[in-house]
Amino acid sequence: MTERRDHFKPKGAGSNVATKSRWPKPDKYPPIVVDEFFNDPDLMVRLGKSLPNEVVGRQPGRRSKQMWEIDEILHNAIIRKALSCYYDLDYVTLSWATSNLSFHTIDRYDPDKESEKNKGWIHQDVMIKQGFGDDEVAGLIYLTPGIDQDSGTSLWTLKPDLKVDTQAPAYFDSEEQDWVNEDGSKNAEEYTEGYKSHMNKFTEKLRFQNVFNRMIMYDSREWHAANSYWHEDGADPRLTLAFFIGGVQSLSDFPLERIRNPAYDDLISDRIGNGTYI
Repeated sequence: MTERRDHFKPKGAGSNVATKSRWPKPDKYPPIVVDEFFNDPDLMVRLGKSLPNEVVGRQPGRRSKQMWEIDEILHNAIIRKALSCYYDLDYVTLSWATSNLSFHTIDRYDPDKESEKNKGWIHQDVMIKQGFGDDEVAGLIYLTPGIDQDSGTSLWTLKPDLKVDTQAPAYFDSEEQDWVNEDGSKNAEEYTEGYKSHMNKFTEKLRFQNVFNRMIMYDSREWHAANSYWHEDGADPRLTLAFFIGGVQSLSDFPLERIRNPAYDDLISDRIGNGTYI
């Protein structure tokens, strides 16, 4: 006689299939590019070169003070000009909890244009200040006339089922003016292997060339990286005016929410499904 063991089976067992990624996709702002952003970009270049700058954290290059520390009216004017690309500010009232805007100068780190040390690491932007939440939109204006246009920025997509840190595993040592591996070593071969391994986890989806006075802006959840810091001997280094905006509040939907309104796609599908176009 076979003994029944149904009562020994675990009760309430189940499973779950994840419906969300650990790294959320952009959901508020589509990437945009605006050429000839400033009416007088040379004025901005002179300002950027005149301001003191310093190393900030583990980031490569040097940054000026935040513009709101220098001239709050100028700071807000530039932030509003950038946000006007997404909102008609004559008709939309909005506020933002935090914003940063500063000049960022990055010199080349190797005379070899193709050296990995002259290339940025793919990362996502994180929160500016504790308590305000994540940045929602980020961007920059390229301010180096005549620089190699390959020194722009690309947006990337993380390949399926791969894990990666939101910030680069290697970091820049400001005192040594060199990149340091995650384990603290400065082995060039290890650095190159680590960089290539990190890059291989992504697929490039959009490339912005470094065109003087071009503004680019994108959702802060976009994976992105500078394509190159290289410049010719004796030429000016890569200068940008970078900004981050968070805590945007408005009665209007976010731009991507408006674009992805299901009513549009329902109508499109209905028209094609019921149409006779052949």
